[in-house]
Amino acid sequence: MNRIEIIMDQTVEALFIERLNRECKGTHYTMVQNALGIGESGPRMGTSVWPEVNSLFLIYTDKEGTVILRGLLGRMRRANPNNGIAAFLIPETEEFLF
Repeated sequence: MNRIEIIMDQTVEALFIERLNRECKGTHYTMVQNALGIGESGPRMGTSVWPEVNSLFLIYTDKEGTVILRGLLGRMRRANPNNGIAAFLIPETEEFLF
């Protein structure tokens, strides 16, 4: 089981959810809206100076789901180069509590 952390500009959140539901049916995720921070694409602070905000997705998936998500996110990033999209893989995560 892999953990994938995805941080994206909130403007592409709905597009990601739509594609996730279409390409990775049955994938469960946690979404945190209004995530603030400074990344490669600049500040996202939700203020009048830096009005944009991010969404954070946490997804646990198998190797096949990881490959599908990598392709999906790569296509989104190429199609939306001005919207910050970053993803991080934490391999072979195991459930802590049973």
